[in-house]
Amino acid sequence: MRRGTSVSLLAAIASLPALAVLGAALAGAANSPSDGAQALIQAGHWKRARAILEPQLKAHPQDPQGAYLLAQVDMAFRDFDGALPLAQRAVELDGKNSNYHLKLGQIYGEMAARASMFAAGSLAVKFRKEVEIALDLDPKNLEALDSMMQFKFQAPGLMGGDKNRARALTGEITRLSLSEGYLAQAELAELEKNPAEMEANYLKAVEADPKNYRALTTLARFYSSPPRQNLDAATKYAQQAWQLDPSRADAGWILARVFVLQERWSDLQAILVASEKNVPDDLRPFYEAAHALLEIGKEFPRAEGYAKKYLSQEPEGEEPDTADAHRLLGLVFEREGQISEGRTEIETALQLRPNFKAAKEDLKRMGK
Repeated sequence: MRRGTSVSLLAAIASLPALAVLGAALAGAANSPSDGAQALIQAGHWKRARAILEPQLKAHPQDPQGAYLLAQVDMAFRDFDGALPLAQRAVELDGKNSNYHLKLGQIYGEMAARASMFAAGSLAVKFRKEVEIALDLDPKNLEALDSMMQFKFQAPGLMGGDKNRARALTGEITRLSLSEGYLAQAELAELEKNPAEMEANYLKAVEADPKNYRALTTLARFYSSPPRQNLDAATKYAQQAWQLDPSRADAGWILARVFVLQERWSDLQAILVASEKNVPDDLRPFYEAAHALLEIGKEFPRAEGYAKKYLSQEPEGEEPDTADAHRLLGLVFEREGQISEGRTEIETALQLRPNFKAAKEDLKRMGK
């Protein structure tokens, strides 16, 4: 189950006035181009899925599954204007499919997070309506249950928020999938800023299903950062995920981060080489290595090379985008004393994303 409701969406709602291994998956799912694309999406290979889906949907514009899957891809690349008509088309062509309504709702939610306060309220209502339809059509839709849980926990009461109902929804998820239920409970603990409870539930999720890749990488990521940083544990769980499915990038970039923080340079080089070999179209490990080097304040030329490497191809969906990468490179240049070059990179980041608040603050600090 992928998390379908972003923190940014729910933060926007809360601020309103009170109104398996990829190869095996593909082998078992290759009955049609859409099936193959769906397996790629589940493994986070958005660019590969897009290459299949765009010509497929052009040839078969009335295919609801193709429209739905391409909407997911566009959403992963933050192209919500492109994703919206695709999701609407999927619902129009097959209004009885729970996942199609859920995806439409999630897109409305992401648009709400980026809209004015007035528009956000209307979009949030549309989000809730589509998720409710999704659950009416399939009460066991785990992703829809998760989206509704987050909405109920964060929305104002007059918009349908209900923390007790949110907690009850974690129980429904747990009855359907013990591991996913613990992950849902960890999400609520994160919203409540309770890292001890987060840790306990992440551990339970892994114990309930040691082959849940997302549970392993979520726990590893949790241990790779404060406030409960435990780099040995982060390495342990990320390596388990890597062994489970080396064709996915998440475990690789977590290990790259951890090896930088531990200054294990030979291990870092090995994981970067292996990650690029296994997933050549997702260079997130290089981004994370550069970011971690900036964090510890060491090896800035190495960090510069890694940031440039990440910029050498289009970022994968759901990964730091080109604006993030230009900002990272700009910060590395700044630490190297190359202020002019750093400022140029930050300005590029702002051209790509004009509302990039952190980049605006960087420029102000750099004297412009």
